[in-house]
Amino acid sequence: MPHIATYKQLLLGSLILCLSLATQAQQTPPTRCGVATGFPPYQFSINGETTGFDADVARLIFKRLSLPFQFRQQAWDLVFNELRFGDIEVIAGMEVNALRAKFFEFTQPYYHRYDVIFILEDNQQITKLEDLHNEFVSGDRHSYIETHWKELGTLYDFRIIGTQSKEKSMQMLKEGRIQAAIMPKAVGFYLARQMGIKVKILDNPDPGSPVAFAVKRGNQALLTQIDTALGILIAEGEIQRLYEKWFPEQEVNFGHKQH
Repeated sequence: MPHIATYKQLLLGSLILCLSLATQAQQTPPTRCGVATGFPPYQFSINGETTGFDADVARLIFKRLSLPFQFRQQAWDLVFNELRFGDIEVIAGMEVNALRAKFFEFTQPYYHRYDVIFILEDNQQITKLEDLHNEFVSGDRHSYIETHWKELGTLYDFRIIGTQSKEKSMQMLKEGRIQAAIMPKAVGFYLARQMGIKVKILDNPDPGSPVAFAVKRGNQALLTQIDTALGILIAEGEIQRLYEKWFPEQEVNFGHKQH
């Protein structure tokens, strides 16, 4: 019967196509996606598993693209340099600025971060920014605040120190080893809750930094793929839903900056 033969041919063709796609997927090396450690609720790990808002967005994107991928999670400076020198293909959740644009290309932003200066809530000696002059402050390299201080010529009024993670910075603030810590507002309040300490914002000058996925300059094919998938996920409301999961008290607005 002709129609049965045609059905068998279609079935065989579909099977061959599926096997071909499966073989192709197996042959495609996983895209290496860099994320930082100790940067909750954006990027961190629980029992060795990468998690956080940016990690969840990355999972959605690669699932939408049907591309195999693996996280490379380590200290931020190492992640940054791995992308710069081609050891990984993409970084999730990088703040966009002019310095980084020299090395990387970015997708459309999917939210904004706001760097602030945290001090302990019961610190009565520090009431204004000038009180931090000559005091130890954990920095946030390439952040709006450090860049702004450098432009003003005041960066070296503070004893800026680097740490391996924002978690380490908050721990040092808790122990009194530093007087202040620069970090994104959501990160600081999250860590303070986890550590059972109360903090307050001394200064909040940051107008907001757009956050996007970054690839090394010249990797236009991967950039286009990720940006297209990200745009679709934003339009479908998937990124909004993830944001509400991680930041239930805040609202994300992709067209405008929000605090």
